[in-house]
Amino acid sequence: MIRASLVPLALIAVLAGCQPQATATDQPEASAREVVTQPLTRQPYYPVEHRFVGRIASSATSGVGFELAGVVEQIQVDTGQRVQRGEVMARLDDALLRSEETQLEANLRQVAAQRELVDATIARQQTLQDQGYQSQQQLDELNSQQLELDALRQQLEAGLNANRIRQQKSRLLAPFDGVVSQRQLAPGQVVSPGQPVLTLVPDQQGEARVGVPVRLLSRLSPEQQYQVRLYQQRYPAQLLGRSAEVDATTRTVELRFALPEGTPVVNGDLVYLELEEQVPQSAARVPLEALVSGLRGRWNLMVAAQSEQGYQVERRDITLLHADDHYAYVEGAFDEQEPVIITGLQALSSGQRIRPRSGKE
Repeated sequence: MIRASLVPLALIAVLAGCQPQATATDQPEASAREVVTQPLTRQPYYPVEHRFVGRIASSATSGVGFELAGVVEQIQVDTGQRVQRGEVMARLDDALLRSEETQLEANLRQVAAQRELVDATIARQQTLQDQGYQSQQQLDELNSQQLELDALRQQLEAGLNANRIRQQKSRLLAPFDGVVSQRQLAPGQVVSPGQPVLTLVPDQQGEARVGVPVRLLSRLSPEQQYQVRLYQQRYPAQLLGRSAEVDATTRTVELRFALPEGTPVVNGDLVYLELEEQVPQSAARVPLEALVSGLRGRWNLMVAAQSEQGYQVERRDITLLHADDHYAYVEGAFDEQEPVIITGLQALSSGQRIRPRSGKE
């Protein structure tokens, strides 16, 4: 029995002796973890993307109203209705003007009748004077009456013309083709001269108006290419001009941008201007995944540092200057072209052996 049990043990010893022995140089390589790195490269500036909100507006949007005071008799259009230039949109009560017109016309007819009488009298008096029965004094008085009636007729005609102009101005006409965007008054309300009754938006391409901080104005020019975002779509825009003063509330200067013909815009809608600012400060760009939290709220990078035994993980303290959706721009205690680890950071620790593999920058 003892002899039988010794046979398997001898076989195990023989097999173990046949296995190759691991060398000291093979152990570190087998335990090193493969990581992806990219070189740290400083650049003299870093970009900051700004997005400013503005609105769509038409340069000819107008609040139209009557030149005269009065009571609104009728409003013939409503919000959203399209009108043509010269179309009547509203009317004032013109009953008093029509009554005044009737009175002036009656006065004109009275003056005309008096003029006919004076003309006939002058003709008869002239005949009598030719026969020696009439003095020159009476003819001079009739001629004076004739001139007075002519002056009165001109005065009445001017008054009648002014009355008819006021009647015309009692009708509110569309100054251009457009769409009624707002209605401020209702029939029966008293309106003062110049008070807006309707807001009219013209049938023309609107423009984007966006407020931008003063510090960015020196970096903008009409020759630059701009983009605005509207309804989740990007459109090219051309800078038309800017305001000459700073808005007291937002502390920005309003810029005007022309949009491509046919852009589907609605007056008053929001639009976003996207601008890139180049900040003149040295920084290196790294993926967001390369950032790890350090002590006391600081940020670190993990780099592949070369040693006698190969590569190992080391931390570098950095200052985060700016970050967007994909990249961070940093500055700190790292060397130019030093390989930063960009993947698998959650499984690494300082001093750990690694095998770096270059990845895309």
